[in-house]
Amino acid sequence: MADNILYEGRVLEKRGRWAGRLPGLIIGLVLAVLAGQGVFHLLLAPKLRISRIIVEGELPLDRGRLLSIAGLEGRPQFFAVREETVRRNLEAWPGIKSAVVEKSFPDSLRIRAQARRPLAVAFAETGKGTLPLAFDEEGVVFSIGAAAADPALPVLSGIRFEGVRAGVRLPGMLEGLLRDLHALRTGAPAVFGSFSELRIVRKGEEAFEILLYPVHFRTPIRMEGALTEERCKMALMVLDVMSRENLLDKLEEIDFRTGDIIYRIRKEG
Repeated sequence: MADNILYEGRVLEKRGRWAGRLPGLIIGLVLAVLAGQGVFHLLLAPKLRISRIIVEGELPLDRGRLLSIAGLEGRPQFFAVREETVRRNLEAWPGIKSAVVEKSFPDSLRIRAQARRPLAVAFAETGKGTLPLAFDEEGVVFSIGAAAADPALPVLSGIRFEGVRAGVRLPGMLEGLLRDLHALRTGAPAVFGSFSELRIVRKGEEAFEILLYPVHFRTPIRMEGALTEERCKMALMVLDVMSRENLLDKLEEIDFRTGDIIYRIRKEG
């Protein structure tokens, strides 16, 4: 019985010693970790630099310009570069629709960027004359001048621009029309390519009609509402039939705004 008491006393004594040393050990471990981090950030981290930048995606600008926009000139420190900052820098440039940025330890960074694709062209009157503007399905103007002039794209007319600069957006009332055009280009490219011009005819603050000018016919089509593949095909079919009957020369336009097809006769003289 006495031996048991002595044994238990020694165990308790050892536990008490370890318990007394434990706070000191924890503090020592924390200090060692902090010291290691300090050495790493002060001596090693500045020496780790991004020396390999991988760019994926077809963009209308050279590599040097891209890295300048991204804020990655020279060989930036690996830990000083923030992926979110680089992404925001890239997406702030009008020609880039979206970007994904990823770092790989110890010296690499990958950029996957998607360029904006022109959906149509508009023209703006400026002090320097008339300038073509290219915009995408989101209505973002991202190219101005000779580079924006593409004869393969339809012209969207009847729009006034208060200022001409890359990054401006088309009026919000055109969002539905731009979605319809994008759907046509994606799902029915032949129909999309059948029109050379779409003229906006305003009826009020937010309401408007569209005059469609076909590539192969001189008679325009007046529409209102959704510009669907079915409606466009029907309009083109009517034009084709009337062309075969030699009737188009007498028509000023064909009105598809209602369920009935209305022919507007050209005025003589």
